[in-house]
Amino acid sequence: MTISCTKKCRLLLPQTSPDWASLNHDPLELIGSLVLVSGDLLDYVRYRAVCRHWRTSIPGPNGNGILDPHFHPRQWTMLPEGHGLYPGHPGLRGFVRFLNLSTGAVARVRLGPLMEDHAVLDSVDGLLLLHRDRDTVVRLVNPFTGDVAELPPLSSLLPQMDPHIIGRYSERHRRSLIMRVGATSVTIGGSGSSTRTVTVMLALHLLHRVAYAAAGDQQWTLSTWKLMPLHRPVSFQGKLYAIHYLMFQGTSSRKLQIYQIDPPRLPTDALPASEKIAECPPNKINYVLNLAECGSDLLLIGYKDTSCMDLVIYRLSDLVSGKESIGGKVRPLPYLLECPYNKSNESQSLDADCFNMAVRKLVQEELHIREV
Repeated sequence: MTISCTKKCRLLLPQTSPDWASLNHDPLELIGSLVLVSGDLLDYVRYRAVCRHWRTSIPGPNGNGILDPHFHPRQWTMLPEGHGLYPGHPGLRGFVRFLNLSTGAVARVRLGPLMEDHAVLDSVDGLLLLHRDRDTVVRLVNPFTGDVAELPPLSSLLPQMDPHIIGRYSERHRRSLIMRVGATSVTIGGSGSSTRTVTVMLALHLLHRVAYAAAGDQQWTLSTWKLMPLHRPVSFQGKLYAIHYLMFQGTSSRKLQIYQIDPPRLPTDALPASEKIAECPPNKINYVLNLAECGSDLLLIGYKDTSCMDLVIYRLSDLVSGKESIGGKVRPLPYLLECPYNKSNESQSLDADCFNMAVRKLVQEELHIREV
């Protein structure tokens, strides 16, 4: 009697399906860490929700949403509502919407009482930096887990301002200067969960200085140095970056420099001086739009000349290493910009010094927004 291969394979298969619920702790923890690295915080929540055993075998994000950077919702950013609606507006009923920069998904998060007497100063790595109106206390909040890190009141910066600012401006005006946060960086120090510390840096571009504090401190500390101008600051991988223009006396020429600001090594240390790490090649960028994060890179984006028609993009790592061309075949992200190249020609390359990209579509036209 001859048994077909298909029937033979079917006979050899186990009669019961694998019992995934019985997986032990090690593979569950490994899979969870991979989900957090390659996926998203909400993917991790869904992973834990498969069954009770999985949920009890691996740590949950609640209670760890600030101190464990793995649970920072990095791919999510607060979505501006427009139409005069701001976070905490009665018309939003305590909800704040967040946009997933990778998938275009939109999630509504209820922050409730936090939005009643707090203003949003900034958003970094998906975390919200909130300012309490009545006493200027600052809070760092993970909107998806509800975890909060308490920071000192911003009013502690007022006595540290330059004497000419204190003498010239009213207290109300000085408060408005420290409320204008250009960028925020968050650094988690320490190894064990009980020894971890949260250090926050604020780029106060109107003061041309940086303030820093750790959770639990009594006051913010203002940097002893200035960077004038502290232009287009941005947070990237726990550090601050800013553009600085160096003007040549007697001419209209200027040199574009990029500075890096590292956090204190220890919460008790002073803030290191800003460090110049790169210069843009002369006459390559006439007007800077921004420093922007793109995956694991930081990009310098601007216009080539005063016509504001040609967009130029440099990778910061290339500028740091002294390269003026990133070389090779480069294709920008098609869902961000429509560029003047033939999409059907896969072998086509672009000028690495200047992409000459015409911005013809808004990001929203390419994203498929949905509620989750």
